[in-house]
Order: sequence, then C-alpha cells, then structure tokens
Amino acid sequence: MLKRILIPFLCVPLVVLTACSEESQSEKFKSESIEINNDSEVNIVPLYSPYQKYLKASLKDNDIEVSKQNYIKYVLNDIDKTGEKEDFDTTSLKGFFMLQSTAYQQALLDRIDALEERQDEIKKIITKNYTAAHKVLPKKKSTIFIVPINSEYTTMTEPMGGVAAGAYKDAVVLYLADDFDKDALAYTVAHEYHHLILQDRPEYQMNKLLDSVIIEGKADAFADRVLKNMKAPWDEPMDGTTIKHVAKLIQTGEATYEDLVGGSPQKDIPRWSNYNLGHDILNHYFKLHPDSKIEEWSFKGEADLLKGYKYQKLLQ
Repeated sequence: MLKRILIPFLCVPLVVLTACSEESQSEKFKSESIEINNDSEVNIVPLYSPYQKYLKASLKDNDIEVSKQNYIKYVLNDIDKTGEKEDFDTTSLKGFFMLQSTAYQQALLDRIDALEERQDEIKKIITKNYTAAHKVLPKKKSTIFIVPINSEYTTMTEPMGGVAAGAYKDAVVLYLADDFDKDALAYTVAHEYHHLILQDRPEYQMNKLLDSVIIEGKADAFADRVLKNMKAPWDEPMDGTTIKHVAKLIQTGEATYEDLVGGSPQKDIPRWSNYNLGHDILNHYFKLHPDSKIEEWSFKGEADLLKGYKYQKLLQ
C-alpha cells in the first residue's frame, strides 16, 4: 500500500565521513529483533548506515551512473543479506520505485541525521503498534525496514504525514521524512500489518483492481479498530455519485491502479479512491454483520463482502 508522510550528529563533516563515524552509526543503528511473545518477533532494520555508505561513495564521484551502482552495492545488497538471513524473497520489494538513488545526496544525508535523532521514538512507535496488531491477529515473524525517503518523493508523502510504505511477504518497508507525523506512522504500521497477515494466506491474490480495493479496505478497517481514535490521512469519504463512477471505470477497465491511488482529473477519479471505495464496501458489510469479528471478516472473500452492496453488479 502507498500510504501517507537538522542537526549533524556525526564525528566529522558529512562529506568526509571517517571510519569512526561509520562504525559508531553502524553499531548504534543496527537491526534489532524484538520479541513479541514466546514464539513471535519483529526484526526492525534501519537502513541508515547502508545509505550513508552509498552516499559517501557517490559524493566522491558526482556521477549519476556511479551513484546508481553504489546504491545497488550498499543499499540493495544489504536488503538482500537481510532477506537471506530472515528467509524471505526481496525481489518485489527492491522493485518499488522509491528504492533508488537520489540526485539530492546532501539533503538525504541531512534527513538520515534527523531520523537517527528520532530512532528511539520510531522504534517505540513500531513496537507498540505492531504488538497491538499482533494481539488481534498473531504472526510468527516479520521484518520492518526503515528507509529515509528521497527528496524526489517528500512532497508526494506530505498529505500522508511524511510516511509511505510497502508490504511484501514477511516484510514491510517504511519510507520516512524527517518530520513524519507520529500518528501517521502508528496507523501505517497497523495498516501494513494486516497486509502481512493476508499475504500469509494461500488464497491471497492481487491480480485485479478490485483485489486492491478490498485489501486496502480491510487494512484500514483493521487499523481503525486496533488504534481506536486514529484515522488514516487518506480517510476522505467519497459521495455516492463518485463511488458509482469509480466502480464503473473499474468494471470497464478504464481505471488503472495509479488512477485510483494518485487520482486522475481527466477521468474524474479522486486520489486514494481504492482506499475509500474499499472503506465503503467494508462499511456495507459491517452494517449487515455488526457482530462479525476481525478474524472472520479479514479472511472473507470478494463475493461475501460484496453481497447486497449497491454497486455489486458494477464491480463483479
């Protein structure tokens, strides 16, 4: 799911990072496995040090192609090592568009400094909300990467509180701006956790737009219930006419995933339409089944959730 939203703290100036700086940062911000209960844990992996190594090497050469190669060498290869250690596939994860080198290298170094200052706070938020989600739907093991967001994408995540994320089989990547909103991060952790749970199921699929709509609707419904008085930054209900219009474009194939997430003025599709349509579908189901428990509706299929929904025929 795209989801919502500076003080130097090194031994020496940023451009001339010494071994002292690298070692102290690497030691301080290494990955950490946190036990949730006797047989469950979450592995929190800040990628600050790999990013600093990539940026240090790239600032010397000031060459775009060299920077791309350094990103692969230091950041993506480090992700691969974690995947091998924790036994999950990193292929899809590394293909996400936000995981790439940046043209704003010094700005990213500054952002890493600021995030390092908040790392204790970040770890606390992740742990607290992962644990709350785990109590409702247990999962044995997950890895959460913390990535400083490139300057190319900061304006895109501003409406989401400076937080973006992607969920994969057994892993979540959190992309953070240095001024991220704490509530947005908490909500994102719970939301992405539900994606992890669904991806453990053999029947999980993401083959069509309606799959995305329902999966995002479930994740928001889950986060709403786990976090209680906290709402998603994208929680902007659409009116009935717009819902019908979006549903029709999904049926005809005129809408794309990018249209639903980012919006399309040309097609009259609001931003985050898949989340809001999913929210409407789940609310319909909850009205018909007010006593349905999270562990029940989380695994309901498309046919069950859409039964009796006013735009069922358009969507199926």
